[in-house]
Amino acid sequence: MRTIRNQPRDILEQNQRLSKSLLWRFQRNFFDRQGVEAWNQGIVPHYITSNPFIANAYARVIFGFLRDCHAQGLNRDQPFYIMELGAGSGRFAYHFLKKFFGFFDRSPLKHISVKYLLTDFTDRNLEFWRSHPFLYPFVRSGVLDFARFDLENDRQLTLDHGGYILSAATLKNPLIVIANYVFDSIPSDAFSIRNRQLYENLVTLIPSQQAFDLNHPELIDQIEINFEEHPITSNYYNEPNFNTILESYRQRLQDTTVLFPSVALNCIRNLRYLSGDRLLLISADKGHSHEQALLNRGNPSLTRHGNCFSLMVNYHAIGQYFLHVGGQFLNVVHRHHSLNVCAFLLGYASKDCVETRLAFAEHIEQLGPDDFFTLKKAIEKHYDTLTLPQILAWLRASGWDANIFLGSFPTLMQHLNTASESLKQELYRAIERIWETYYPIGEQKDLAFHLAKLLYKMKCYQEASLYLQYSLMLYGTNANRLYHLGMCHHRLGQLDEASQRFDQALEIDPSFEAARSMRIKQNHNHNVTFV
Repeated sequence: MRTIRNQPRDILEQNQRLSKSLLWRFQRNFFDRQGVEAWNQGIVPHYITSNPFIANAYARVIFGFLRDCHAQGLNRDQPFYIMELGAGSGRFAYHFLKKFFGFFDRSPLKHISVKYLLTDFTDRNLEFWRSHPFLYPFVRSGVLDFARFDLENDRQLTLDHGGYILSAATLKNPLIVIANYVFDSIPSDAFSIRNRQLYENLVTLIPSQQAFDLNHPELIDQIEINFEEHPITSNYYNEPNFNTILESYRQRLQDTTVLFPSVALNCIRNLRYLSGDRLLLISADKGHSHEQALLNRGNPSLTRHGNCFSLMVNYHAIGQYFLHVGGQFLNVVHRHHSLNVCAFLLGYASKDCVETRLAFAEHIEQLGPDDFFTLKKAIEKHYDTLTLPQILAWLRASGWDANIFLGSFPTLMQHLNTASESLKQELYRAIERIWETYYPIGEQKDLAFHLAKLLYKMKCYQEASLYLQYSLMLYGTNANRLYHLGMCHHRLGQLDEASQRFDQALEIDPSFEAARSMRIKQNHNHNVTFV
């Protein structure tokens, strides 16, 4: 246990309950200020919970739940709502919508109305979703809506389109909730158990310098965080079920410190109220779902991501809460490596959730998102050793993941030198599927440009020019994109268009020698390569 030394520096706060600490104010300010840049700049990790594979796994579990609910009877006058908490960039939602409706619209349940709700507490993220052209088709077809929802406080939400209020009084069907990389970023409490005595771990924040600005964008890096144990009883919360879990920890655990997800549990209480205790919650995060994993833990460790942070999620406590209120807790038996995916059910007996349980076992337990990520980390080290058929097989298995495509891109370009026409046709189809699956958030790597380079090398100049147009639309005009678009026009014999693109490239960058050379040579039949 770390002790607090007397220091000449000012103390920002002393012996504060962790869930009430100023740390969480700084956290909210960060996400409110950053908006989508928290993800497109690579500050906050998100790939592992926002890829096509995990989206398909969730889609299958939720479809299983719909089948179970359909067997029990549904209200046909209202949609079945799928609500994503803290949806951030919206990338997971896009993948989910593509995967789910890709098979749902061909299923016997296609007559059921399903609506996905993207929610977050900050208006900056809502503004990003509203203006995203890739989400608009789903909004237009009526299967997607947006709402501001503060999971720390709210018990109802007002939908963007039509102003419909979703509340305990208006929600008629069971509610499905998705919470990925959410519970690790909201307030928790911390407790230690020593010789059957329960202690709360109170936090003290000490600024690293005397002149301290609470609004500084790099605030977290300027704070020293200390914990001190204070004895308490397990009759700590106003909610008896929380105290029952704490008391169980006091009796069963020894010499350890546990995080207690008090705010996540309060959010779940609000969701119970909203749903009338008919609820499926699926959540993925770094965390512990087995009691044994809570043993021999030290003080809470904040994992910093730029100027925000995350904590481990105590899924075991959340699972115990669901069991105490008559629900079910689904988790994987084996040890996870990077991501823990759990499901929690309320309002249904085990015998009434057969399809949900089967889908969870198949798509989360047997070969789930954590397994996929583990394989990805291993395979990507050896892309240069894979054959073209092997890379295509891995892309198919991933659900046409753009991240995997970009990682294997140099190897794909090399294989094109010797690829057969039939393999080139397969790659052409793969390019289409990868683009159909992709959801841009303004990240540094320009997928459309890389797809265009492959297509150009395959002598598909018309298609390459289309993806270069996408690149210009998403990333703006620059000399390199215009030059490559000019090269496509040149190969297609569209010399006037080629001249315009080369001229535009030179206006932006007069020193662009390749564009200058092509401008001079464009009317000659030179063998100029696409670089």
